[in-house]
Amino acid sequence: MATRKRPLTDSPFDTLERTFTLLTSGPDPLALDGTAVAGLPDRPIPLGELKARLLHPSTRFEVRDAIVDELVTRAQAEGGRWTVGLAGVLLPGLRRTVRALVRACPGKADDIEAEALAAFVAALSRCQPGRPRLASWLRWQARKGATRLLHAEMAERARPGTEPVSAAPPRPWGHPDLVLAKAVRAGVISAADAELISATRIGEVDLAEAAEHLDLGYWACHKRRRRAESRVRDWVTSDDYPPFDDVQKTGESGCSVSGDCRRPVRSMDRRPGKRRSNPPPRR
Repeated sequence: MATRKRPLTDSPFDTLERTFTLLTSGPDPLALDGTAVAGLPDRPIPLGELKARLLHPSTRFEVRDAIVDELVTRAQAEGGRWTVGLAGVLLPGLRRTVRALVRACPGKADDIEAEALAAFVAALSRCQPGRPRLASWLRWQARKGATRLLHAEMAERARPGTEPVSAAPPRPWGHPDLVLAKAVRAGVISAADAELISATRIGEVDLAEAAEHLDLGYWACHKRRRRAESRVRDWVTSDDYPPFDDVQKTGESGCSVSGDCRRPVRSMDRRPGKRRSNPPPRR
């Protein structure tokens, strides 16, 4: 039985998907000349078909990199529809990249998506075609922008108000991304280490990709993450961690607020399918 497609809304990502569909359908769809990329058919390839090729497991990594590289080059040179085309082709990865952030703060889903797209476009303007794992780098930059928004939202919610209110004061945040933000504000770990934990434990970024982005060896990156996680875990389970109770509620911002912050952070120490016993092979 075919899976029923989710109806599109007016969210930033859904608006992008709708625009991408318009650009890549009809009698004259936006297409890439396949002769420019080794491994593709020697004909114009509509970007909708190109997107399907990128997602198909049979497509070799070097072909995927070459496709994204060519799309980035077009987007930087011409902008407009090619920027939309590139973002639309990479949209499935962008959705996965911010999914955990949206779950942490569903009331700010549109803002998170909009910030991710803004960070994506900003990164596009400064990225260098030809760099390895270009699609992963663009997703990393998009997630960083969305994470900054989420951390700012948390800081705003945690700040004491100047006017008396009848509602209960904000309690500690339960989602791991927000616990990490608290750890950064408390000086337990750096913002870069929080992003490393968040992207590789909660997000969709592989540790090998993170090591490449940080210009580190795989095992150096692994040790850096492990040390940072150990500091967070020690802090969360210490007497220095802010007091909390067992009450759960949702704040006015739409972000999940939970008194039980210890359990999610401990779960980041071991997540099935995310840890490697050996470094990945070099391609």
